[in-house]
Amino acid sequence: MKEKSKIALVVVLGLIVLVFMAWIAGRRAEKLGLIGNTAVPSQESPKDGAVTGALPVLQDHMPEFKGITAWLNSAPLTSESLKGKVVLIDFWTYSCINCIRTLPYVTAWHEKYHDKGLVIVGVHTPEFAFEKEQSNVEKAIRDHLIHYPVAMDNNYATWDAYNNQYWPAEYLFDSKGRLRHTHFGEGQYDETESAIRALLEEAGNDVAKAPVTDITSTTLFSRINSPETYIGYSRQEYFASKVDVGRDKPREYAFPGVVTINRFSLAGTWKIESERAVLQKAVGSIFYYYDASNANLVMGGGGNTVRAVVTLDGKPVPKEFRGGDIIESEGKTYVDVRDERLYSLIDGKGNYGEHKLQVDFLSPGVECYAFTFG
Repeated sequence: MKEKSKIALVVVLGLIVLVFMAWIAGRRAEKLGLIGNTAVPSQESPKDGAVTGALPVLQDHMPEFKGITAWLNSAPLTSESLKGKVVLIDFWTYSCINCIRTLPYVTAWHEKYHDKGLVIVGVHTPEFAFEKEQSNVEKAIRDHLIHYPVAMDNNYATWDAYNNQYWPAEYLFDSKGRLRHTHFGEGQYDETESAIRALLEEAGNDVAKAPVTDITSTTLFSRINSPETYIGYSRQEYFASKVDVGRDKPREYAFPGVVTINRFSLAGTWKIESERAVLQKAVGSIFYYYDASNANLVMGGGGNTVRAVVTLDGKPVPKEFRGGDIIESEGKTYVDVRDERLYSLIDGKGNYGEHKLQVDFLSPGVECYAFTFG
């Protein structure tokens, strides 16, 4: 019996030690922000983990708009001037395919709820140098039918004030200026809209009759097996070449003999710069062996219109696969490149699979920045 008592005592003491260690670990995790309310990384959380209504208070103040180079669709705004409104801050940039696919929802929310007390502010933080040009952003605003305020954050000052890391990124504040909901990347639009409606109702606005946004999309993210691919050397991956990259110097490139999935290659004389490749003389080509439904290429014409022949699997692009920027002439399929933006080359309309895309530019000066897929 004494032996059993000793064993029982050891077990009890062991349990006490485990409980104490778990308590210590929990307290340490709380201090590090690893458990509890889901807050924006590296941002101050409210004291005592305050919760108001169904949505937690993630931060008790709205960061100020800093370093804005221009306000479009609006006079300059401040966090103080937005008190009393439910505010959605949407970080975006106009050539980003993820942002482009999100914009129909964001613009729909503006149309449905701006009279109910919602203010959307699009913070345009550029990924490429050409996205710092105000005229380019203004054109994108027109093209995407954006009627809410847009702040040009060319120097990343507001991006840094939010400790943001993503395009797109959404931060939703209540009428008292407190952060109540965040979402990074695409998807979960119903959750964000539910949060908008909850905060509007919390502020005394009736949104019960407003229908939930329903936009048909054929994008299946689990079927996109090709990554966003940058052409410039600063973020270049997946480049298949027989010669090394000649940084900032014209160099002759040729397609490799063996084609590998999820690799791009160049043919002709190109100058590969930090964020783009610029064709030095005609004819020059770019090739990508991808696995997805849609294929896009961010390009610019260098101030001119550059026509390019586009082929899919060695043939003119079939009608059922033509993206919005493909045109047909005399049995061939082309794209005319001028403005610096994302060009929709292939739209498989939900038909996913492996394909070989080639673009042959008939004039020099074209600028290629990145491939994106859907």
